[in-house]
Amino acid sequence: MAASSIVFSIMRRFITKSILLLVAVPTIYIFFLREEFNSPSNVPSLRITGSAGLFQKTAKITEPFGENSLVSQNEGVSSGPWIIDPPLPSRISTKPFVIRFKCLWHHADLCPSKYVVILRGPTIYSPPVSAMAQRAEDPKIVEVEIRVPDPGEYKVYAWPDFEQCPKYWRENMKYPFNRGQVMGVPFDLTVGGSPAIPDSLEPCDLHGKEYNGLSDGRWIRRDALQSTYKKTEWMQSLPEESEWMYQPRSCKRKRYNMTAIADAPSISHILFAGDSVLRGSFCSQIWPKLSASGLADGHCTFVNDPVLYHVASKEMWYKSPAGRDIQLSFRFMDDKPVSRLEGIPQTIKNAPSHIVANLGLWLAPSSVDEYRQIVAQFLDRMYQLWPEATVIWRTTTDVMPMIQCFSDKGMTRAKIAGQRDASLEVVQQMKAKGQRIHVVDAYAMTNTRPDTGNDGRHWVIESPDEYGWLPKQRPQVNDAEKAVLDAVFEAMLYDDHLRSVDSRSLGSVEQKSA
Repeated sequence: MAASSIVFSIMRRFITKSILLLVAVPTIYIFFLREEFNSPSNVPSLRITGSAGLFQKTAKITEPFGENSLVSQNEGVSSGPWIIDPPLPSRISTKPFVIRFKCLWHHADLCPSKYVVILRGPTIYSPPVSAMAQRAEDPKIVEVEIRVPDPGEYKVYAWPDFEQCPKYWRENMKYPFNRGQVMGVPFDLTVGGSPAIPDSLEPCDLHGKEYNGLSDGRWIRRDALQSTYKKTEWMQSLPEESEWMYQPRSCKRKRYNMTAIADAPSISHILFAGDSVLRGSFCSQIWPKLSASGLADGHCTFVNDPVLYHVASKEMWYKSPAGRDIQLSFRFMDDKPVSRLEGIPQTIKNAPSHIVANLGLWLAPSSVDEYRQIVAQFLDRMYQLWPEATVIWRTTTDVMPMIQCFSDKGMTRAKIAGQRDASLEVVQQMKAKGQRIHVVDAYAMTNTRPDTGNDGRHWVIESPDEYGWLPKQRPQVNDAEKAVLDAVFEAMLYDDHLRSVDSRSLGSVEQKSA
């Protein structure tokens, strides 16, 4: 009797343990796949991500527009005489991998020297134009090296990138060749392995990499994040209706409310000096947020007229809750920006405390060396006119030929990329001279997001008439420019903090001297 009781007890314990194992092992496996066991328990105390990275291992991403075009999401896909040969495998690693494109047409006609390649998954990745090479012995073949730093499930998109698009394509063809996709795309691609580059979870600051040169950031998808990272302050600041957020690898920034300038005493007058890209941002994004009406009214009331609107000066005053008046001005810069600068002091009463500047579309026909020289003269003259002002240099936003091609105006992706790099060299030279200047790399924030663009070279809806059709084609239009403005306003607010610290330090030194 005792022996049978002991046997029964042993069997009961064995069965219990077996059941627990049957339940526990799948549970542990599921949590491992979701990376819950790899997630930090206290994100604010963690300074850098580990081997697990930010994203769930098994995140399956579906695009809301299905099999329609990325840039015309209410339309189907049109393809042209371009293929990937040999076909891509279904899985690659985060190490460098070469995609070979082949044109099936005459190389002097419809065979591009470059392609636009975009991978969309937990992040958005696009190889730089410098990663593309056309074969000398066979110009129909272009090899593109990709290195996707973040593993996950991706959709691959590709279009031709023509260095020369005839003007009649844009003006006379409903479906010009530059809008055609490579045959067979989009298709699914798994990128395996661990993240090639770790992510810092520290907040951004003006001394870090992000505000001093090329951005190391990329767009990240909310649904692909591990649950812990979805709860971070920077991710919680993203509006619920937004799925994508631009985040640097070297730091993390939250979305900013422009009215925060009310609490920055050193910000008294922000001068925006740039082309139509900056004007669109000023009138469609900044003015409505800071005007009493909440509308793009006053000087930003849209009129399709060069003199009355496009190149006209624009002024507004933002009254803070405490009653402080902050001036915001826009001045248009064309292909003679130094001459334009010379006339500004006579048109403004107060010297700018902060200047947001860009030079881009009007100088696209210039060579990279010519552009570098013009930017150097522009920033140098700005420093002479307003030596105490903080300058935020916005690199030129990219162009998107799969929407519209403007190569006849010199606006090619290769030219814009070269000019962006040249401008950053000038910024470092101006820093050495003593100018208080910081970088917002608008190029990096736009060159993977054609789905947020307007006409292929502008990035916001500026004309009210466009609201009738553009959001149906590209529902996320404006989003890339909003990310640029987050960085611009963060830089100004950080600068205000540094100025207050410098002021307190100077006051302390003066007291000790006395």
